[in-house]
Amino acid sequence: MPEEHLGMGDAEELQEVEREACVIAICTYRRPMLLRALIKKVNSQDFSGTDGNVHLLIVDNDSEQSAKVIFDECATYPTGATMHYLSIQPQGLVVARNAALDFAKVLNAAVIFIDDDESPAEGWFASFWEMHLLFPQDVIAGPVVPDFEEPIPSWCKDGSYWKRQSFEDASLLLRPTGDGNIFYPRALVQNWRYSLRYNTSGAQDTHLLRRWIASGRGLRWSAKAVVTEIVPAGRLTFSYALDRAYFSSLAYVWVDHELGANAVWTLLRAVRRLSVGLRDYTVSLLRRDIWLRHRARLHFSSARGTLHGLRVKSFDRYGKYQIDVSTSP
Repeated sequence: MPEEHLGMGDAEELQEVEREACVIAICTYRRPMLLRALIKKVNSQDFSGTDGNVHLLIVDNDSEQSAKVIFDECATYPTGATMHYLSIQPQGLVVARNAALDFAKVLNAAVIFIDDDESPAEGWFASFWEMHLLFPQDVIAGPVVPDFEEPIPSWCKDGSYWKRQSFEDASLLLRPTGDGNIFYPRALVQNWRYSLRYNTSGAQDTHLLRRWIASGRGLRWSAKAVVTEIVPAGRLTFSYALDRAYFSSLAYVWVDHELGANAVWTLLRAVRRLSVGLRDYTVSLLRRDIWLRHRARLHFSSARGTLHGLRVKSFDRYGKYQIDVSTSP
């Protein structure tokens, strides 16, 4: 194992990393069928590289504790990880994620976050852990591949709208990824938290990871730590795509301003979005290209969100889109 990657002076320190505890955290809100399937998938992973020191934490963000029944049921099955349940309020993704980080801090453990609508591929955990052994101080992100519950709609037949960028294995990333499939080392767990400003708005991952990168710390890519994400019918509609473009742009303006951008930069960004949208819309009319026309409308929605980010102070992006799968796994 290349010592220059580890940044450690001797084998004793390497052994300490190999014995390190890891908490796999699932923050969940009223998705019982998806949660049951995910717990089973996580517990089927190979944890042998960690001496079995792995904990599976269910963070239930529902005040009615709807995940407790699923947890109790799954806890009776043979498990590869030590299971824990935590009910946390008030509602919000940042509140739930910070609670998981606090739990891991007590154990002096690293954390992997996986969303409750995702499913890990075989070797998912081992891939994260192997990359962590190479780069023990870095945050590590992995691919999220869409799994469509229904046929892809005509406005984007190639599915490109839902596909996320991927990178070479072990690449050092200069921009944030999402945090739905991500490994946080102990250095982050012990000292960093999500900002409560983004509790219901999204962009909490962008805010945290931009600060992490700006501080000189590393964000790596593990190409083999793959999860699939269910895309239900409710997220295949164009109205959902428009809402997502609007709210994402709005929240990103908050991040930019908190990290030093000014109103002039925001206005220029909105103008650029409008210009690209007008170009795409004009070309779509000439070519009779439906996807290009829809893409133009997404740019317009993004521009509107960018402008509104200058005056809107809070909103709840998640409440409208809590969608469970339609059939039992």
